[in-house]
Amino acid sequence: MTRPNVPPDPQDDPFRPPDVPVQVRCLHCGQVYSSDRIEWRDGFWSCPIPGCGGAGFGFDIHPVDSPLWSDEPEDDDEAWLGDEESDGEGDWGGDGFGDLDLDGDPGGPGLRESPSDN
Repeated sequence: MTRPNVPPDPQDDPFRPPDVPVQVRCLHCGQVYSSDRIEWRDGFWSCPIPGCGGAGFGFDIHPVDSPLWSDEPEDDDEAWLGDEESDGEGDWGGDGFGDLDLDGDPGGPGLRESPSDN
């Protein structure tokens, strides 16, 4: 499968590996290897690990020193992502519908009965 509008020269592709090889890790397979092993296949710079669908330096394939692989959040906005004490409800709590009245109260802000339902 090839992408439409693929640059004819792989070196013009925005997801090509860097000119100076670096150690990288693939988001799909988790393998670490040198970026000079990334292969141009079917219009994509692809992970060289057999059976892996990772593609694109900086998309699925990132340098091992990237903040993406860090266990520490970069700022407070990301801190909740790793909060093991979370109850899974997110910062909003409840079921994610807030104060919506989904019981069909005609006077409430939620779903209303249509005139044909009367």
